[in-house]
Amino acid sequence: MYAVCSLGHSHWGVFGAAGGLLVAPGSDGPRVLLTLRSAEVHHGNTWSIPGGAIDPGDVDAHAAAAREIHEELHIDVSRLPVIGWHTFDCGGWAYSTVLLAAPEAFPVVADGWETDDVRWFDLGQVARLAAHGVLHHSFAASWPVLCGLVTESDHDLPDPHSREGRTSDLRGRR
Repeated sequence: MYAVCSLGHSHWGVFGAAGGLLVAPGSDGPRVLLTLRSAEVHHGNTWSIPGGAIDPGDVDAHAAAAREIHEELHIDVSRLPVIGWHTFDCGGWAYSTVLLAAPEAFPVVADGWETDDVRWFDLGQVARLAAHGVLHHSFAASWPVLCGLVTESDHDLPDPHSREGRTSDLRGRR
């Protein structure tokens, strides 16, 4: 269900929305997981993070983000550490992004309905997506802040060359 904010914009989610930005260590710096939104959904054919409307039963935005990631990508992120948080406010309607530390850039498969593709990107690649206008407009507006949070949290990510702390059981949970 759509909500209209005080600025007159239409947003998906009467209670706001939330998503998760998974951040993994890479050999040349952090990598982030983005999804290509299906043409069938609001603002389709744009790259963004997995996420969606906060449901009345969600305890908070973190729970909503974890639920949405599981629905769209079939992975359980409930045990991943939260390394940052950002809320984008648009006229009283809010989108909360939870930054989660993934142990590695593990393989993920798109659901084929809400998500047409899913990939790990380095920060420079995300900047190029933004420059080409293919990021979801709200995600693009938040990206400078999110990129700063990712850069600040880089020291909190596991060493990509160490096997310690990796949890391969995130993959394929349905």
